[in-house]
Parts: sequence; C-alpha cells; structure tokens
Amino acid sequence: MQKLESEITELLLQQGFLAVGFSEAGPVHSSWQKKFKDWIKAGNNSAMQWLERNTDKRTDPTLLHPGTQTIISMLHLWPETEFDSQTIKIAAYAHGSDYHLYLKKKAEPVIKLIAAADPAFRPVFITDSAAVFDRYWAWKAGLGFIGKNGFLINPMAGSRVFISHIFTSLVFNYNPTTLENSCGSCTKCIDNCPTQAFNGDGTIDARKCIAYHNIESKEITPLSISEKNPGWIFGCDMCQTECPYNQKKINSVFSEKMKGKWMEPSTKKEWMDMSKTQFECNFSHTPLQRAGLDKLKQNINDLTPG
Repeated sequence: MQKLESEITELLLQQGFLAVGFSEAGPVHSSWQKKFKDWIKAGNNSAMQWLERNTDKRTDPTLLHPGTQTIISMLHLWPETEFDSQTIKIAAYAHGSDYHLYLKKKAEPVIKLIAAADPAFRPVFITDSAAVFDRYWAWKAGLGFIGKNGFLINPMAGSRVFISHIFTSLVFNYNPTTLENSCGSCTKCIDNCPTQAFNGDGTIDARKCIAYHNIESKEITPLSISEKNPGWIFGCDMCQTECPYNQKKINSVFSEKMKGKWMEPSTKKEWMDMSKTQFECNFSHTPLQRAGLDKLKQNINDLTPG
C-alpha cells in the first residue's frame, strides 16, 4: 500500500491540493465529542438545528459511510488568499467558484484510482458537505494544528484553506504526527472579533457571529450585531485577518484557477440595483448563491450607514 499511498499523494498535489494526510477511521476522541455536545447544549448553534442531528455519524465516520477504513484528508487554498478590504466585504473563501464542485472535480482522478484498487467499495469525497468533524480529521492527519479560534492552522498557509476528505476501504500505514497548538500567548484572533463571539475554549457562539447572521440566519440581523459589523455582507474574516500565520505570501497558482469571472460590485448602490438575472449570471456558480440576492441586499441594509 505504500506505493499506492505515494501515488495518491502525488496525484492530489498535482491536482492543486496543498497537503495530504492519511488517518485510520474510527470514533473521534472523546474530548471532541464532549465539547461538541456541550456546545450544542449551551445553544451555541443558534437555529442551525441540523447540527443536532446525526451525532452518532458525525462522531464516527464508519457509521456515516460503512466500510470506511481510512480517511484521506486534503487542504486546498482559497481562491483569494488576501482578505477583503473594500467597504462592502465578502469572505475571502467565497471569491470564486463553488468550492464543493471545484474540489470534487479536482479529486476525481484519485477517486477513480482508489475505486480501481477496491471495486467492491464506493469511495466518497466530502468537503464541508456531510456530518464530519473536518478540522479534527485534518489535524489527526498532521495537516495543521487547532488554533485558539478553533480553525485548523497549517504552518504554511494559515487558516486560508478548504478541508476535504476521501473515505476509502483501503488500509494504509498510518504514521501522522499531530501538531500541538502553536498560538503561544497570541490572542489576536479573539481580540479582533468585533462582536466578541468566542467562548474562550476554541468555540464560537453563533448567536454573536457575523458570518452566521449574514449566511445562515433567516432572520433580520439584530442591531447589537449589525452595528458592530465593519462591512461584511457574506461571511466574516475578522478572526483570521490578524493571525500571524495568515500574513505569509502564498504561491497562489492553483487557487487563482478557482476565481473564474469574479465581478463584485464595489458600492451599495450597485448591489441594490442588481437584478436577479444579473446575480444569476455573475454568482450562480459561487458560494454567494447559497445566500441569494435578497439575503445579500438585506445584509447590506442591515449595515449601519457610512
């Protein structure tokens, strides 16, 4: 299997992934399970009730996809590795093609390779698309450490990465070196959150999170949140902009291919004058489609004047 492991890794890197690691599938560590259950119990998920379902599968991937023996974890850079500094801001990860479709297509040659090695099992590709502790498995595979803001931080790319996985029945020689938290005394991520949404234990309270309100929530953003929002209408990168690991320049030759035809309006008027036809033309294949034009316009109106 060592030869196949090398072939898989090399092919994924050729396809544009930044880092690759292998982990033995099984239940996540009990400490992670407890933290998640406590987080839910405290109401930190707000109206995201789907996070309360399929807990057994979320905490054990072998139940999510029976027969899984190995989880192959991969990192890929965002389409934009610099943070938005415009008056009206969009999270850097969303500045391009829908990453779910893009990354799955990039992984297809490896999926075929793995499927050929065990035709009786259907390997599954997952990227922020199933009940999986994404950051846990990337950490276990040695691809980064968990920062004080709960993000996976890769020593080379910081937190500016998508996490993906392939579930397979193949068994490899697992020897990943998990990385310990390297934040030291730095608390810039926590201090830079304008709504103080962090709980102090590496988790976040969605009820205070700007990104939750401008993407997930179906309600009008509370004034206590919108009055502290410095311009984000889709997502929020405030807890990542000041991280020392996110200051490094990155060779973005692969990530730039995700950008496509990005035509972001630069003013409130341009956004508010946009028709649904124009929105579909420009953003139907981007993460912004998830929110939709009406939600984005609502988010803009929720911003304090200025």
